[in-house]
Amino acid sequence: MNEKLSDGQLQRAAYIYIRQSTLQQVRHNVESNRRQYELEDRARILGFQKITIVDDDLGISGSGTQERPGFARLLNAACNGEVGAVFALEASRLARNNRDWHHLIDLCVLTDTLVIDDEGVYDPRLLNDRLLLGLKGTMSEFELGILRQRAQEAYRQKVMRGEVLTRVPVGFVREGKTGIVLTPDLEIQQAIRTLFEQFETRGSLRQVLLWHHEEKINFPAIRYRHGGYHVDWQLPNYQHLLRAMKNPTYAGAFAWGKSTSRSKVVEGRSLKTGGHKVPMEQWQVLIKDHHQGYITWDRYMDNQNKLASNRTRSHQSSPGAAREGSALLAGLLRCAKCGHKMHVAYRGKEKSAPRYYCFDGTKEKGRPTCLSFGGVKVENAIVAHVLEACQPIGVEASLHAFEHQDSQRAQKRRALELSLERLQYQAEHARRQYDAVDPTNRLVASELEARWNQSLQSVSEAEALLDAEPEATFALTEEQKQQLQHLGQSLSELWHHPDSPADLKKRILRCVIEEIIVDIDEGPGHIDMQIHWKGGTHTPVRTRKNKVGVNSNATDKTIAELVREMAKAWNDKYIAASLNRLGLKTGKGNNWTEIRVRNLRRENNVPILSKAPARTWRTMDEAAEILGISTASTRTLVRNKILPARQIIPGSPWLIEDDDLSTDTIQNHLKLIQTGKTPPREDNHPTLDL
Repeated sequence: MNEKLSDGQLQRAAYIYIRQSTLQQVRHNVESNRRQYELEDRARILGFQKITIVDDDLGISGSGTQERPGFARLLNAACNGEVGAVFALEASRLARNNRDWHHLIDLCVLTDTLVIDDEGVYDPRLLNDRLLLGLKGTMSEFELGILRQRAQEAYRQKVMRGEVLTRVPVGFVREGKTGIVLTPDLEIQQAIRTLFEQFETRGSLRQVLLWHHEEKINFPAIRYRHGGYHVDWQLPNYQHLLRAMKNPTYAGAFAWGKSTSRSKVVEGRSLKTGGHKVPMEQWQVLIKDHHQGYITWDRYMDNQNKLASNRTRSHQSSPGAAREGSALLAGLLRCAKCGHKMHVAYRGKEKSAPRYYCFDGTKEKGRPTCLSFGGVKVENAIVAHVLEACQPIGVEASLHAFEHQDSQRAQKRRALELSLERLQYQAEHARRQYDAVDPTNRLVASELEARWNQSLQSVSEAEALLDAEPEATFALTEEQKQQLQHLGQSLSELWHHPDSPADLKKRILRCVIEEIIVDIDEGPGHIDMQIHWKGGTHTPVRTRKNKVGVNSNATDKTIAELVREMAKAWNDKYIAASLNRLGLKTGKGNNWTEIRVRNLRRENNVPILSKAPARTWRTMDEAAEILGISTASTRTLVRNKILPARQIIPGSPWLIEDDDLSTDTIQNHLKLIQTGKTPPREDNHPTLDL
């Protein structure tokens, strides 16, 4: 028995700690594992009766970055005085970091516990033994650092050359040990190229996602199954497409260090987490033109900028993607008072009248609403400047749009054709499997038959989709080319065409405008705007602000004046009937009712009949009764310009002032009428159509 062992220590248990750093070492380095388990025999030779094997930490690193339940159990037992000696093959098995190592040694000193390895027995209470144990722990940590440094430096050199390739994304395959080339599968190539083409056309990744689902165009994805990676075809989700858009591999670049790891202290232990994204300028390695890509690097950067500008929550300075609604300037207007982006609200039954407002000053500083104005005049003013700037490229843009539309149609049909070829191959493969099986083995034959039928069903569905897609491309006739060139020369006519989509207009505005700073000059009632173009130039724009109560739905002022005059003699019900007979409508195009007349009076401060001032005019019937002649004779006097009369609007009742009924001219003409003579006309004006 060793002289350092006491009877008290032998009465306690011997804890044999077994550890290997990785599961690969556990599977392949079996000799080291066997040597560690053989420490049980040595413990019995030394005289220990109670032996506990701690092998919970097999496959766990001892660097201190991972939780080790076995080591924690060992420390707990040592703290409780249950351990007489700790057995380990070497110091590196117990710990690869000084923190854990010295913690264990300190506990062994307090509880009179020995440390035994393959080379000797150590008593931590003895200064020489403790010094030696400290050196062993330090060397164990230093050894790990040296190994890691060597491996990392060799790995870094390969990274700098672009020779380190992890699992390549879908659309690429490895060539040799360090090369990467496009996949020979034409269907996968077509699907990836279509993704980038659709994003360039639609300008929003969400719109590309909706297009895939509406057109039932599947997208390839790599899935792990049956012990290997395979390509699955399915309708994509947003994150699936976003990862492809952000991957620089598709731009022919090799990138390394796009993410980093961070360490933090959790419950007194260092915890390292990975996957934290870093900006592109902080990537460790970026090698452009490393291999053949699907897009160029410049196009990749344009896509990243467009994705960033489409985000509004995390990027308040960007206009965001073109969204639903008729507001063309949503996301482009910025308040000059508080600096925040302006919001949009809609009015009307069809929500076709946008109104822009900013209340961020109210939310954050308790101030009144910064700005609020109708959007029609502002949008018309901005659109006029944009069309003027884009007029020279109108013809080229119109022809390019037609060619691009035809190219998209061809891409979609090509994708469907390649998908059909793949499904036909799978169906043929399933048929060959079914033919090769023994017919008497029904357990296998029935399953293969079901797979074959399923493949045939998929082929039928793909054929139906292909048949529904038009095959021939449309060729422009000379007349159509002339019409297209005319539209290109007249961008204004094309812009205001009823079939022009609003989302396309918004994207055009975002292509040329960075943002628009807006302020209101309340004095003259003007809206002042500063257009910040993409090229860096600025253009001031001024337009009048709508007056309060003046909008496309407001009732015409002449109708309000007519109601003001009619209210002196008639009630609201009679006025409504008269307005309907005249064919007059409300501002929204509705017929008049008693309630609508009452609302119009209230808005224009027109008193009701009982509160109206004394009338100073008479209708034609009332004037005829006062003059003692017929209504026809009175109409003749008005037609011949003898009796002055007026109409508020054409077709409304004639109004005759009281003072005009008692003039000498009228009295003379009354005498002629009473004698049966025709009164002469006093002017040469043509007769009025009464």
